[in-house]
Amino acid sequence: MKRQNIRTLVLIICTFTYLLVGAAVFDALESKMEISQKKVLDGRKRELMDKYNLSRVNFDELERVVLQLKPHKAGVQWRFAGSFYFAITVITTIGRP
Repeated sequence: MKRQNIRTLVLIICTFTYLLVGAAVFDALESKMEISQKKVLDGRKRELMDKYNLSRVNFDELERVVLQLKPHKAGVQWRFAGSFYFAITVITTIGRP
C-alpha cells in the first residue's frame, strides 16, 4: 500500500474514533438528565390532565395547537428586516459560484 493511502486510512480511522468517543461522552453526560426531565414532564402532563379533566385525545389536540402557536408568540417573523437578514445569510453561506 502506498504511504499516502496509509495516511488517509489512519486519518479516517482517527476521525471515526474521535466521533465515537465524542458521541459516548455526550450520551453519558446528557442522557440521564434528559430521562429525568422527561419523567418530570410526564408527571406534569398527568397533573394537568387530572386538574382540567382532559382525555388523552383532548390533551394531545391542545398540545398540537400550542406547539403550532409557539413560533408565532413573538409576532410576525417575516417582515422586511427579517427577510433581508435571511437573504444576506443565504448569499453569504453559499459562497462563490
